[in-house]
Amino acid sequence: MLGVICASSASILFRLADAPAAVAAFYRLAYAAAIHGMISACNGRGYRDFDLPALREALLAGLALAVHFLLWFTSLQYTSVAASTVLVSLHPVFTAGMAYLLLRETLSKSQVMCALVALAGTGIIAAGDAAHPGTLFGDSLALAGAAAMAVYLLIGRRVRATVGTMPYTTVVYSSAALCVLAYIAISGLSVAGYAAREHFLFVGLAVLPTLFGHTLFNWSLRHIQTFNVSASVLGEPVGATILAYLLLHELPGPHQFMGGGLILLGLAVLMHGRRRDGTAAGEEK
Repeated sequence: MLGVICASSASILFRLADAPAAVAAFYRLAYAAAIHGMISACNGRGYRDFDLPALREALLAGLALAVHFLLWFTSLQYTSVAASTVLVSLHPVFTAGMAYLLLRETLSKSQVMCALVALAGTGIIAAGDAAHPGTLFGDSLALAGAAAMAVYLLIGRRVRATVGTMPYTTVVYSSAALCVLAYIAISGLSVAGYAAREHFLFVGLAVLPTLFGHTLFNWSLRHIQTFNVSASVLGEPVGATILAYLLLHELPGPHQFMGGGLILLGLAVLMHGRRRDGTAAGEEK
């Protein structure tokens, strides 16, 4: 529950900050890398579990995460918090599709149907926003951000099998921050000159949705069932929508409610099916 609440704060903190998407993404990742690096050093884990292939994959994961944050944060400048967060939460659908295409993992008919239901919800949101090109552009960026997150998760699943949480996240967040910094340099933006209030929000992004959100989810995988952790995907857009209404007075339109509901329904049944299939496979062993 703590992880869901903290993860839901990401879009709100970004909206409250007076900074371009790339700058907010950079500081979130840079502060997160520093915090995770200090925790990793205090734990004495070090980075001995990293071999060259694992390090190379972690750097690629960092690139995917940088693309995810750049796309998602930019989408929040064009579309609503509700639409952006629910669309970016579609990454389990992309993950399942990529695992099928790249890793030859099988999908049941029910899982395919659930994915289609979630995609139908995406269609409803897109159709409702079609009259507003800027909003539709934001929706498209959030959807692309979901695909980038799927790449990040697929790579991370391989590396996390041999590397501890804190060393892994430190390397990933550091490489992602450098990738975003390179984008900022090319774009002609600057990371200097931001007031203390902005840095307070940037640190909030690094602590709440990152340390107590994503990192807590990674840690939880060793202590509670994977399905319960995956359910956080469903809680984040709901929590973000509630916070957006309370703090930003932003209420999604009827088509966003309807489409978002279909997406969450499809994701819930999809993840339940993957959990059930995984349990059955475990029992057969």
